[in-house]
This record gives sequence, C-alpha cells and structure tokens, in this order.
Amino acid sequence: MTTGHSIKYRPDIDGLRALAILPVVLYHAKLGCPGGFVGVDVFFVISGFLISSLIRQEMAVGTFSLVNFWERRIRRILPAMTAMVLATLIAAFFLFLPEDFAYVGKSVAATAVLGANFFFWKQSGYFAPGAETKPLLHTWSLAVEEQFYILFPLLLILLVRFPKKTLLAGMTALALVSFILSVIGTHTVNNLNSTFYLLPTRAWELMAGAVLAVAEGSISVTRPVREFSGWLGIVLIGWPVFFYSTATRFPGLAAVPPCLGAVLIIFSSESKPSSIGRGLAFPPLVFTGLISYSLYLWHWPLLMFTEYLSKHPPKNVVHLGLVTVSFLLAFLSWQFIEKPFRQRRILQRQPFIFGFAAISLVCLLTLGLVVKYQKGFAARFPATVMTYALARNHTPYVGYTDMGGTWAKHLIIFSLTKTNQPVDVLIWGDSHATALAPMIDTLCQQQSWLAMEATGGGVPPVLGSYRIKDAPEMSAEFSAEVIKYIAQAHPRKVVLAAKWSGYTASDSFKSNLLATVRAVLALGIPAYVVKDVPIPGYNVPRFAALAAMHHDDANLQGVTPEKYQKNNREMEATFDQIAQLGATVLDPAPYFLNSDGHYAVEKDDKVLYFDGDHLTVDGAMMLAPLFAPMFQTE
Repeated sequence: MTTGHSIKYRPDIDGLRALAILPVVLYHAKLGCPGGFVGVDVFFVISGFLISSLIRQEMAVGTFSLVNFWERRIRRILPAMTAMVLATLIAAFFLFLPEDFAYVGKSVAATAVLGANFFFWKQSGYFAPGAETKPLLHTWSLAVEEQFYILFPLLLILLVRFPKKTLLAGMTALALVSFILSVIGTHTVNNLNSTFYLLPTRAWELMAGAVLAVAEGSISVTRPVREFSGWLGIVLIGWPVFFYSTATRFPGLAAVPPCLGAVLIIFSSESKPSSIGRGLAFPPLVFTGLISYSLYLWHWPLLMFTEYLSKHPPKNVVHLGLVTVSFLLAFLSWQFIEKPFRQRRILQRQPFIFGFAAISLVCLLTLGLVVKYQKGFAARFPATVMTYALARNHTPYVGYTDMGGTWAKHLIIFSLTKTNQPVDVLIWGDSHATALAPMIDTLCQQQSWLAMEATGGGVPPVLGSYRIKDAPEMSAEFSAEVIKYIAQAHPRKVVLAAKWSGYTASDSFKSNLLATVRAVLALGIPAYVVKDVPIPGYNVPRFAALAAMHHDDANLQGVTPEKYQKNNREMEATFDQIAQLGATVLDPAPYFLNSDGHYAVEKDDKVLYFDGDHLTVDGAMMLAPLFAPMFQTE
C-alpha cells in the first residue's frame, strides 16, 4: 500500500483481494461461482482493515489528518471511477434506447453525489432481472465504502481518546448493532433491498476489518493456531462462493462466513506469513489484487452492454472473452490512471487533487442530469423506433381494491363505479392472466358486465401446492381463498390463465389443476382455461426497436413453432383432459402466426409484448375474437 504515511506492505492482502475479485467477476460473467457476490464482502473487510491500520498508526504518532486521509481516498477511488463512468455514459449514448439511456443518466448523477447505493435501493433488488440496463449497478458498493470513509475517521477521532480496550469495545458494539440490523433486515420482506444496499446494515463488515486492525498485536496465539485460522478462512470464503445462490438471504447471517474468513486470513499472517499468507503472495495473485479495483470497475459495464445487445444469453465463450478484455482494461486503468494519481505523478499538490475531485463530480452530476431531463435524447431515433421502444410501457393498468380477510394478494375490480353490481367474470391466475385483463374488461363493458381479477405474480390458478421451476414447493393459500370467493360470489364465468410452462409440470401439479377446474365446474360455473401465449424469451420492445433501426425483417423476430411446441409439450395432455371435463380450452397461439410461419411479436406496427413473455394491451386486444364467444352463450 503506497501512501504518504505507509504501513507495512503485505502481499498476502493483495492476494486476498484477488480471491475477492475473481469470484465476483466469474459470478457476474455466469462462469460458475453462484455465490461469487460474497467477494464484495471480503473487499469490505479488507478496506476496513487497511484504512483503520493507517489511521491508527498516524494517530499513534500524531500525524493523522482528515484532509490527508480524504486526499488519499480521492486519489485511490475517484480518477479510475470517473474514467469508467464517462466511458459508460458515452457507450450508452450509442448503444442504449432513450429510456434506458435516461436511466443511466440518473445513475451517473447518483454516483456523483456518492449515493449510488440509495439510487439502486429505490429501483430494484441486486439479483432482480433487468441488470443489463444498469451498467453502473456495481457502484453501489463504492458508495457504501465512500460513506464509510467519510464517517469512520470522525468516529475514531472521538473514540481514540479512550483506552484501547474501551475503543475496541465501542467499535465492537457499533459493529454488533449493524450486524443485528442486517440480520433483522434479511428476514423482513420489506427491508431486503435496504439491508443489501445501505451502510447501516453493511457497516459491520467494514468494522470487522477495523476491529482487527485496532486489536493488532493484542491477541497472542501459537503458530499452529494461526495456521489453522488461515486454512479455516479459505474454507469460510470458498464455501459460500460455490454453495450460495441468489436465493440465499443476504447479507445477514449468510455474510458471516466470508467476512469471518477474510478476518482469519488477515489475522493468520499478522506477525509472520502463514502458509496461506505465503500462498496468497504468489505473484499472479498479487498482480490480480493490485488491479482488482480497476477490474471491478470495468468488468460489469462490458458484461451488461453485451447482455443488452444480446437477444438470448451470450455463450460462455463470449463471457470468457469479455473477462479477458476486462483484465486488459483493468491493467491499463491501473497503469495509466490509478498509479500516476496515487503516486502523485499527476496533480501533486493537495489543492489540485481536491479541485479535480470537485470538477469531476460536478461534471458527472451535470452530465447525468442533462441526460435525465433530456429523456435520453430521444430525437436520436426515428419515430417508428421510439414507438416500438415505448411498448414496454403498454402494460395493463388496474386499480387495486383490498378485499381484506386472509387474502395473500388483492382482488382487482374493474369499472369501479359499478362495485354494487354482481361479478360477471372472474380472471384468475398469475401475471399472464393480468395481461389479458384489459381485453376481457373491454368485452365485459360492451355487455355491461363487471370483471374482477384475482391474480398474483408467480401464483397459478391451482388448488393444493405448486412449484415455480427451480424454486421450492409453495402452498396455494391464495387459490384456496379464491375458490371460496367464487363459491360465494358465483360469477357467470371464470377464466383461468397462467404461464403454464413456468411451473414444474409434475403429476401433482397437473392433478391439482384438474381438481381446480372440477371445483369450478361443480359450482355450476363455466370454466375457461387459457393456454399460454408464445413466449419470445427476450425483451421484445428493445429488440423490435433495434431491428427497426437496422431494417431487419420483423417477421423473423418471432417465436419458431419448434420453440413453442417445446415450451408447451408437457401440458398438452392435461389440456385435453380439461376439455373432457367440460371446460373450454382457449388457444391463443394461432392468432400470433405470421406469413413466415413464426409466432409474431409485432403486428400492424404494434408490439405485442412489453417484455419477454407478457402481452401489451395491444397484444391482449388482438385476442378479443378468441374470447368473444364467451359472451355469446348467454
């Protein structure tokens, strides 16, 4: 670590940085390491340890200065980050559609005010789909560190006056409070995002390294204990890397192994390198650790831009190539940006570096706000392209009415001015049923009928249990309440719709669906079961717009018959059984066929899907002829 007041250089810590960054990069590149995101937590521990070691040493000799400390942080973080953000903004101008480019502008502005973690907290979860439109998502962790760097030295200045034991007790207590908040947050649905992104629930990870730094030299253990600590640390980091996943409640308790592992590895070589410390000092690992910050900065935008322009997930060889390019960019960034600034070869005087920081952040803030308020410079694109791109916003609009009781979701009543009227049509199912609601409501209004919707994302209209693919089994509590409501309200028709291919088509799921249809029919109510629409599996508005830009054949954007049959093969026999029970099975697929024999994603210059599988309002209205006979049987 090269600074004005340097501490003893430990190559094993740079090697530990390599163990932190490599899983992160491999995880983001989908090249294994399903829990590689824990590498960020290892970084937090390392950062807490190093800055605390430096501050502690300077305070001990009376040379500590907040201004000097922040100057070093600026030299370490800002130049490379500014270069990456500017490059990302320029690339997004040429590659992103206006609405997505405007979003990038907002994230640039948030990054400029050191609040990227707050911005992404308000948007969506770190593991949520759509990351390809967020090439600066990874800056959330930099914001956490920046906020810590501002506050932590002030805390130390207050606590350093006390004896060392009191100082350690105070720091440990604060870390414990942060940890408790993190654990509580990971077990509270409404707080999952804030727990992941915000400093109060992440501070304990940095504090773990800080406590280790302040306690350095206070713990006397034998060499075998230190050896064991190092090897245990490797296991505690490696196990989450390979066995955690996006389903893991994180951070909370799950963050303890990687953070404790990092602490143990650093501790193991505190006085003399342990075997793990010597292994981490292996030159290629040290080099990777040296460029780890730049590698973290550059790999994510490269991966996300590629995802954004890829209709289907890129192959491993593409990701491997991007990782290689990331290493090259990281080396160039380290060599020509990081090192000159940190070694004071550029802007040697302190006022100059603070002036650079002010100008850089103001420029980034200004650019981000201009992009935001210019709405991504939509004038760059022809009107047709914009029409296609904006189809993502043509989603069903509904008003929620909470029916109370034990409902897990909400019933949605259309034509709210007629709420005293008996329900005529109940739409029951998951988000694919929601997508059909505007069309069914329009048909109802033509008959002066009232439509009601009982839907929930990922909740199929089946009694008993069900499983979304690659997820644990779930109890259909919502469906049990819906069938009770149907028996009470006795609507004229019940429409059951879902993304059937999204659920595990087990024998129990099929029998549960048949039992559900029987239950509706037993009440004397006609049941209409809707087969699923063709599923493109990619962001249709985006690629329809990009195809229009490049004058590609729109018909070839659709779903092939082979893909459609593969997605629906498992449920075909069940639909035949449903028809034999006396229910009506509606098949929307023929309405999507185009002249090339594909299932279309756009028709008459109207985009039929607002994402990879949900119909736009225009797409739903195209199916009105399929549902019209339902209203002619009265």
